[in-house]
Amino acid sequence: MYNESWASDGQFITNDHWSLAKIVHDVLETYDNATHIFSYIYEPNIHMVILECIKIICTIKQTSLANRDPSVKRLLDNMKVKWCAYFTEFPLIYAIAAILDPSIKLEGLTNLLTFYYQQLDVNFDVPYYVNNCKHILERLCEDYGAVIQPQPVGSSMDGSVSSSLSTSPSPSNIGIGEYLSYQHETKEDFHIIQWWKNHSSKFPILARIAKDFLAIPASTIASESAFSAGRRVLDEKISHLSSESIEMFA
Repeated sequence: MYNESWASDGQFITNDHWSLAKIVHDVLETYDNATHIFSYIYEPNIHMVILECIKIICTIKQTSLANRDPSVKRLLDNMKVKWCAYFTEFPLIYAIAAILDPSIKLEGLTNLLTFYYQQLDVNFDVPYYVNNCKHILERLCEDYGAVIQPQPVGSSMDGSVSSSLSTSPSPSNIGIGEYLSYQHETKEDFHIIQWWKNHSSKFPILARIAKDFLAIPASTIASESAFSAGRRVLDEKISHLSSESIEMFA
């Protein structure tokens, strides 16, 4: 229990006040952790969005169940309503990126979303949503496979390319069935970009798709922050600064 103490206005800060402050802190800490992950600019993060959102909604629900204080429940219920306004259905790009995470794939995405909507107390057709993501990924494989040019697999001693050329991607390479059934061992030092680099020869089409998808930032937080900082440094009042000075401020 916390000891009672004096507030700046001379009023007592009671144990109830401290308990409420801790509840707010624990909930906002989960948001803060997710925000840091979504702000990554040097590491892929788009495949982590759904998992981080699950952590947030679980924190809200578990905190609500653990507290009987009506004011706390009302606060958390309002947070949940606000959350549902934005994340009742995830944009497909987040789900497809999750499928391209070899530690998640289709089965993992289905399990995550099922658990998420249970915590959110929302009826949602998860199989239909996941199947739609799969169809989109299959179409992407076809489109990417149509533009990726065959590469020479050997050359003669005089430097001319040999007649043996790689043919157009086979159906097994274009489809995602082989990837979804592929068994791999997840290690503690697993890095998704390195994984796709190591398996690019086995899944050439999907590796190209993964490269493009995982390069997409999960949010615009980092870029908006950069533009905000630039506006504070360079405006109509200090636009005469040299480029060297601007870099020092930035």
